[in-house]
Amino acid sequence: MPVGAGLDDLGKGLRSQVGTLYSTKLKGPRYLELAEGYVTKMAVDSEDRVIGYEVVHLGKAMEAIANGMDANEAIKKNTSTKGRYADAARYIDPRKE
Repeated sequence: MPVGAGLDDLGKGLRSQVGTLYSTKLKGPRYLELAEGYVTKMAVDSEDRVIGYEVVHLGKAMEAIANGMDANEAIKKNTSTKGRYADAARYIDPRKE
């Protein structure tokens, strides 16, 4: 197998599967980055339990930008929500709250 051949499989808008999550007793869990992308907002219920999140699929967004798409459009097109995001009592920025 030639050097770099494994990158053929990792292409197509995919990224390595490394995530950054942490939790404290005071603030609870915080999702920063998951295998699927960069977490921009977390949805919490009235008891401050995480019920969903908004994520930007960075690999797909960067691929779209490299193919000539406007960066703002690429980010918007490659952003999605998970869980019960729409049912949140409030939304938080996991890097600030």
